[in-house]
Amino acid sequence: MTTSITATDDPPMQTTPPHAATPEPTPRRRRFGDLAIGVGSTVGLVLLFTVLAEIGSRAGWWSDHVLPAPSVIFTALGRLLTEPQFWLDAQRTGIEVSLSILFGCFLGFVAGLLFWKVPLLGRVFEPYLVSFYAVPLVLFYPVMIVLVGINAMSVIILATIMAAIPMALNTAVGLNQMPAVYLKLARSLRASPRQTLFAIAIPAAGPYIVAGLRLGVVYALIGTIAMEFTTAQAGLGYRIRYLYEIFDNTEMFAYIVVVLLLSCLLTLVLAAVERLLLRGRNS
Repeated sequence: MTTSITATDDPPMQTTPPHAATPEPTPRRRRFGDLAIGVGSTVGLVLLFTVLAEIGSRAGWWSDHVLPAPSVIFTALGRLLTEPQFWLDAQRTGIEVSLSILFGCFLGFVAGLLFWKVPLLGRVFEPYLVSFYAVPLVLFYPVMIVLVGINAMSVIILATIMAAIPMALNTAVGLNQMPAVYLKLARSLRASPRQTLFAIAIPAAGPYIVAGLRLGVVYALIGTIAMEFTTAQAGLGYRIRYLYEIFDNTEMFAYIVVVLLLSCLLTLVLAAVERLLLRGRNS
């Protein structure tokens, strides 16, 4: 009697289910996580510095003339918010910064486009822009006073130039580094110049343009406050200089806190604008 080896005689084969692939986080979720980490770390550092400054001031580690306690500064800030003079200074600085950002970024963007479309123009003017980028334009404030007088216009003109230079340079670099195959594709699809510009060139250079926008906003704020601090007759920068000259350190630091809050507000607005401009790029 012969026995046959059947499949039942074999040891049972155990099939292990494949490991479930962990879903990768979506770009939107990643961006939200990065934003939350950035905001959380910034808030944590600010709170840590505030606590240390409060402890150091109360413990007498330094004089109140060097850095008053944050509680004293915030109390003075609360008083400032009830004074009409503070709102007049804040209004003037806000208008100057807004117009400088608007005009500077627009002019810089147009200049970057011209440097890309007319390479000879870019080769001629880019070295001068780079040189101006390294020079503090506050040096030209006396010239602006002679030309337009001691008023808000002189501040706006110089802050606009400071904002336009990084915007122009970054826009030109982004457009010049765009892969040539993009333009070949546009020509093969018979896209119009307007379609090529807005549907291909500008989105391709988007990260560089956003970087120029960030720098433009920062330089517009720096230029406005610096110009007001020099010889202006109103504004947050002028008030900081005035309080420094009369040795009112508490209110001076309160105005400095206002400028810092303004910069944080501009940073949040820039983050929203960046997400809007680069929407769908990484999706």
